Amino acid sequence: MGAIDFVRFPERRAAWGGAFNGQTARVDLFRSLMEFLSPVAIIETGTYLGTTTEFLAEFGLPVLTVEGHPRHYGFAKTRLRRRRNVVVHYGDSRTVLRRVLDEGLRPLANQSLIFYLDAHWNADLPLAEELDIIFGRCSAAVVLIDDFQVQNDDGYGYDNYGPGKVLCSDYIAPIVAKHKVSVFYPATHSLKESGARRGCVVLARGNQQGKILASLPLLRSGEIGFAR
Repeated sequence: MGAIDFVRFPERRAAWGGAFNGQTARVDLFRSLMEFLSPVAIIETGTYLGTTTEFLAEFGLPVLTVEGHPRHYGFAKTRLRRRRNVVVHYGDSRTVLRRVLDEGLRPLANQSLIFYLDAHWNADLPLAEELDIIFGRCSAAVVLIDDFQVQNDDGYGYDNYGPGKVLCSDYIAPIVAKHKVSVFYPATHSLKESGARRGCVVLARGNQQGKILASLPLLRSGEIGFAR
């Protein structure tokens, strides 16, 4: 049915206004991450309809993306069928991350990898487990989380699924402490952002990755601080 939707509803190919919710500053931020981190692969959770995935594929690196909704998976799989560098997985993001990081991507675990996490949209919030899986296996991982509360800028939207499930600094604090993760927020004020103006946070494991992010003008350090 998702494959049929791709043909019947072409307007859905620009879901949320384009890549990264139609946010031009977020697009610029991601391009900056790609330029200065020189990753060997991109991993995404929460493919949805493949709008951002299509943008990620343009960098020419291997892109692995995971979608847990069968109809959305069918849409994205059809959309990305000609993208030779993209592999679309169907299933729970945690299960797929464990499998690919323990198997196919294991030789890359100590190299620069960028993760884009956007699989949070229902009562079962996988984000904390996703982060633990990633930082427990990848020594130079950089993670960009969508729909996250940006400290000191209320103009950015974020997800709130109830007590203990608000995407904010308190939610990631245990992961930051456990894996010695550096935390950064977008330096662009929400009033200067376009599109849906959803917040985000960028996390990095490893001193080298953290130092690179600290040098980027499109990022600012979070209150949780630079892990040393």
